[in-house]
Amino acid sequence: MTCEYYPCCGHEAGGCPHADGRFDCVKCGKKLPKTSRSSICTTCLRRMARRDERGMQGVGDFSDIDTNY
Repeated sequence: MTCEYYPCCGHEAGGCPHADGRFDCVKCGKKLPKTSRSSICTTCLRRMARRDERGMQGVGDFSDIDTNY
């Protein structure tokens, strides 16, 4: 969802806040709290931490990272 000012708003496509000023988590799409200091929700952060603890973040496991910049 983009805002009415896209692309002049400065956000990337789909990265605009909702009418209430809240953004979506970049991993799962869940609405973040207004006071969030991260673009990833706490559930996704915990899931990523558990995956890292188990050693599942290995070489070549970067399918969710866009390297085309």
